[in-house]
Amino acid sequence: MRLGLKNNRENQVMEWYEQYYDDIYRFILFMLGDRQSCEDLVHDTFVRAYLAIEKFENRSGIKTWLFSIAKHLVIDEIRKRKRKRFFSLTASYADIPSSFNLEQHIEDREIVLEQLKNIQKLKPNYRLVITLKKIEECSTKEIAEILDWSEVKVRKTLSRAMQSLRKINGMEGRSENEKYS
Repeated sequence: MRLGLKNNRENQVMEWYEQYYDDIYRFILFMLGDRQSCEDLVHDTFVRAYLAIEKFENRSGIKTWLFSIAKHLVIDEIRKRKRKRFFSLTASYADIPSSFNLEQHIEDREIVLEQLKNIQKLKPNYRLVITLKKIEECSTKEIAEILDWSEVKVRKTLSRAMQSLRKINGMEGRSENEKYS
């Protein structure tokens, strides 16, 4: 590889790193609940992007492509931990930068932390769609691209995930407005 191409590739990935680090970090942290693994997987996400940059075909956005790489890393990590109880629920989520401010919507911090714990009790696919839709605010189309699913499958999985989360919360028969009033 010519030196100029290598430097250009490094500069491009560094731009992506600066632009999308917080989004990728937050996504992985919500999926795994483990800050140490999160740091490692964020790093691995950008290393893989660097190594595969020639394969990026602009069929999706850069952010979608990076989320897809991160998703594969997270699923691999979940598989490695499958037989273990692998969520560290003692982490504080307050310092995670987010475009979705949970504390603004739910004032009671205890409820916020309990909800995060409950999300992590869900099946991995349910956690994926809830995290991407409700936390990262991705569109159904973006989620379908990230997960390589149809939009119908994303909507059905999100519906089932929300239903499972309501069961965990013990609020099956209550409307959204009743939950936090």
